[in-house]
Amino acid sequence: MLGRLAAEVRERVLAAPDWAGRFAVLEEFLAGRVRAVQARPGQAPRPEVSHAWDRLQRSRGAVSVADLAAETGWSARHLGEQFLAETGLSPKAAARVVRFDRARRRLLRQQAERGRVVLAELATECGYYDQAHLAREFRDLAGCPPSALLAEELRNVQAVLHGNWE
Repeated sequence: MLGRLAAEVRERVLAAPDWAGRFAVLEEFLAGRVRAVQARPGQAPRPEVSHAWDRLQRSRGAVSVADLAAETGWSARHLGEQFLAETGLSPKAAARVVRFDRARRRLLRQQAERGRVVLAELATECGYYDQAHLAREFRDLAGCPPSALLAEELRNVQAVLHGNWE
């Protein structure tokens, strides 16, 4: 559906120097999609899609698509189609990204503050079923387990000391 845009976003994400930069690229892309819809004469983002996006962010990716659909008054299928058309992601994929970003930030913050991270606790705090679920999401979305991401991100102590965590 995104065609050329998907390839461009992928290249920009891969070129980013770290995870904060990668998420900044993705956030800018999604915000740009919303701005593009807003710029169309007489075609502001549908309030239902805006509501769903806001709820996903406020809930940190923990709200279900069924709940979002019920809140908008749309079917889950219709919400998915409209959300995808306006953002480039399905509501479920957007929830995964939001949840993963929160887990990534907390992982880095806990390592910086405590010198250790208990992945089972992190998984529970961030809305994953268990540590294995968290590890699968890291492999799927980051391409590596949490320990490898930590090793990559913590190479630069300044990044940890001045990082952007929730």
